[in-house]
Amino acid sequence: MTPLTKKRLKAFRRIRRAWWSLIALAAIFVFCLCADWVCPCDPKAVVDVSSLERYREPVIERTYDVKTARFSLPDGGAPIDYEGPSDDATLAIRDKVAARVAAGKDDGGVFESGPYNVRVTRRDGYRRVFLDPKAPAAVTEDVRPPAEVSFPFRPVPEHPFGIDAGGRDVYARVVHGMRIALLFGLVLSLSGMFFGLVFGAAEGYFGGVVDILCQRFTEIWSAMPFLYVMIFIGATVGRSFTLLLVCYAIFNWITVSYYMRAEFLRLRSRTFVEAAKVEGLSTVRILFMHILPNALTPLITLFPFLLMGAIGTLASLDFLGFGLPPMTPSCGELLAEAQSYRSAWWLVVFPSLALFIVMLLTVFVGEGLRDAFDPRQKSRLE
Repeated sequence: MTPLTKKRLKAFRRIRRAWWSLIALAAIFVFCLCADWVCPCDPKAVVDVSSLERYREPVIERTYDVKTARFSLPDGGAPIDYEGPSDDATLAIRDKVAARVAAGKDDGGVFESGPYNVRVTRRDGYRRVFLDPKAPAAVTEDVRPPAEVSFPFRPVPEHPFGIDAGGRDVYARVVHGMRIALLFGLVLSLSGMFFGLVFGAAEGYFGGVVDILCQRFTEIWSAMPFLYVMIFIGATVGRSFTLLLVCYAIFNWITVSYYMRAEFLRLRSRTFVEAAKVEGLSTVRILFMHILPNALTPLITLFPFLLMGAIGTLASLDFLGFGLPPMTPSCGELLAEAQSYRSAWWLVVFPSLALFIVMLLTVFVGEGLRDAFDPRQKSRLE
């Protein structure tokens, strides 16, 4: 098998993977569009605390200490200090305690090993002090009564993705948040492609003064700090989906305009364009009927990556607190909550997994489109 054949085979596999990724991405988009029907809970509704009472569990705390253990006696009794003996003596005491516990005599006792005494006390079923039979270390175990239900709450059958710090269902917020993110990404990508196409076509086709003026404007505009602009607008005007979309759209077209300018510069000197000019066709017809169909390759291949960038940007802005308004479902907001509740692993796993799957599928689609439109794959001169 020649190197060219191997390269084409790899490209074919990437294109086939892109088709499956596109189908999966479309299925996710349709599923998120039906979020009102597939989610049993309202993403803004607070879960009833009484429905979680049966999932309360005792709080167990264990303390391991090889050298010293301080055991508190009931009702203000004097504490007993235990200075750990040598390893051999510790093992002997451990074996005695294990035998006594196995015999059901775990209500307390004194065991001697050389000059050392160890007292093992059990109080009210809520405090047990013993030597761990599996390790030569003193272990203090506190078993407290079940604590009151507090948020965030771990995943349970009624809420498989858990509950966030505000008492709202994480599954509903992830699905609704991905719907908003996908709609935001689609609208933003299409608007960026449109404005980038208009600016790039004008720069590449007319050239000269038009190209120089548009290029200087593009360079100045691209030098503006996007994040600072968003912070300033959010602090003065407020945050909303439309405002965020408009503010990001006025910056998102710049990359597309560079590619479209290069394509129109390359195509305007081709023979079919010169023939169209000789026939007396209008500039608009030449641009949209002759040049544009041949310049769509970078536009189509950039679309998945623009979509992925828009979704990632929205999640980042929500994480920083400059994105969508409060209470709006968002994966970035859930990740921001996870910073304050480190033990709530479900606030990190499920939003991150949703973003990862959508972005990975989008990258696969982009790679497949790039290989499908790559002219080098069909060239015999390689």
